Amino acid sequence: MFSSTRMEKLWLLNDLFVNPDYRGLGVSVNLIEEAKKLVIHTKACGMFLETSKSNTVGNNLYPKTGFELNNDSNYYEWNAS
Repeated sequence: MFSSTRMEKLWLLNDLFVNPDYRGLGVSVNLIEEAKKLVIHTKACGMFLETSKSNTVGNNLYPKTGFELNNDSNYYEWNAS
């Protein structure tokens, strides 16, 4: 993606999923850390993601990996189907 306010590339982390057989082994943290390396390697300004309020696992994981919750944003979605 491209941030017009920052005039830099911006990454979207979408659909992070770990097979249930491998959960609790640090796989999700390792995936996020590798994604962060790609952000730096591509000289992007950062990365963002969105998850539902009911996703307790994700909502606990993301702050532990350095993500900050943006309480000012408002997300809308429209589905054609």
